[in-house]
Amino acid sequence: MNRLFYEGLTEGDNNKLLLVHKSDIHNHSTKGCRRKWLEEKTGHIFADPPEIFDGLEGMQEWFTGTIKPYCPGAEGIILRWEGAFAEAKRNNISRLAMNFGVTEIDLVGGTDAFVKMISRFHQSYCPATVFEPEITYVAACDAAMEAERIDDYISSGFFKSIDVCGGEGIRPFEDFMPLYRKAERYHLTKRMHVGESGPADDIRKAVELLGLDEIHHGNNAASSDEVMKFLAMNNIQLNLCPSSNVMLGYVPGYKEHPIKILYENGVKVTINTDDLLIFDSSIENEYLRLYQAGTLSAEQLDEIRLLGLKGSTDE
Repeated sequence: MNRLFYEGLTEGDNNKLLLVHKSDIHNHSTKGCRRKWLEEKTGHIFADPPEIFDGLEGMQEWFTGTIKPYCPGAEGIILRWEGAFAEAKRNNISRLAMNFGVTEIDLVGGTDAFVKMISRFHQSYCPATVFEPEITYVAACDAAMEAERIDDYISSGFFKSIDVCGGEGIRPFEDFMPLYRKAERYHLTKRMHVGESGPADDIRKAVELLGLDEIHHGNNAASSDEVMKFLAMNNIQLNLCPSSNVMLGYVPGYKEHPIKILYENGVKVTINTDDLLIFDSSIENEYLRLYQAGTLSAEQLDEIRLLGLKGSTDE
């Protein structure tokens, strides 16, 4: 048991928790910085978000109306990317998986320019961090067309994983098979946003059809003993985001968060920020909120922390 981590949780001391090695492997890059950092850079004080959003649409409306007008276009995206790496430095993130959309990559000048820029931020802010860039597609995309041109983005080896996000049930899982088959050729870790708002059975179906290695969210797996058993037996990890789940109304509170049920049923779970800029709870605070709610013990949370660090030099 890490002493600083234990003291930070039991004393409610965020500063101690900041000193401990942690991971963040479910992180949307354009929303991965702290609001306070962005306020300092833009000179604008942003309004607080509501306690509960009206689902994903309500969240996006708030972001579009409150944040984007003060950091628009390519320059705004680049600024928020920089802030995400600044947060990794501040929070002692030893393993960081951050996702990037192909539209954003094209907007900043294409793959070569993007890779140089992101590599510069990584080396400037947190060079010791194991950085795992993730290429991301929205669920409404034409997956067959994207599969035809994904080589342009991933042939360099820069990206380590693939994800599809932006809403569940928009297209059948089968539509994404060409995209994930192509990702397999490049040995990318295969992830997908599923089981946050959708049913537990969708999680198993997505894993079986697309050969997923991990699930982003997947909290609703806790409603099915069969799905939890399937995930545990097949070593499928769920990258959970407690504040995101609570503020989007998918979970009633931190005490009731299904991470406890999932953990106790042998499902591998990690704790992550999702959209820090929106949900305003950095990674050390996510651990603290779960501890203070009585959801998990300090020992259990430390075990989850160490699982997230696998693959980093700070295991």
